[in-house]
Amino acid sequence: MLMSKEDLAKSLGKKFKYRYDTEQYGKRDAWYIMREETAKGKLEGDCEDFALTLLWHISNESYVKFWWNLISRKAKICYCYIETPDRGHAVLRYDGEYADNIQKKFVTKEALEKKAYIFSRWMFLPNTVAVKLLMGKFIKSRL
Repeated sequence: MLMSKEDLAKSLGKKFKYRYDTEQYGKRDAWYIMREETAKGKLEGDCEDFALTLLWHISNESYVKFWWNLISRKAKICYCYIETPDRGHAVLRYDGEYADNIQKKFVTKEALEKKAYIFSRWMFLPNTVAVKLLMGKFIKSRL
């Protein structure tokens, strides 16, 4: 039986451990879908990795569905910041609701705005996501 998006967010949230890209890759920003658990059963990454991995699971781990969700605009990786512009953050928007590594569940945009999330008009388009995923794969392969 397929899990709901809410259950998927909750499940991923339990396994997720935040790790800055700078800790893992130096000064480089690397986007990737988290698939490899640590010895402690955790998935390590940052905000965009959480958003991409959640979308991957919502898409039944299918690249066709993953990309279709982005191309059809059913899903978006939104750029925002929390409190100040120097704290950039990525949030998954799916079917009109938002989830991220901080909330670890789907909520409304208004609920996030009440928590000092400020959404940019700029979003990551599917082609940008593709390039960033390819760059992340390249960065990881060089380690």
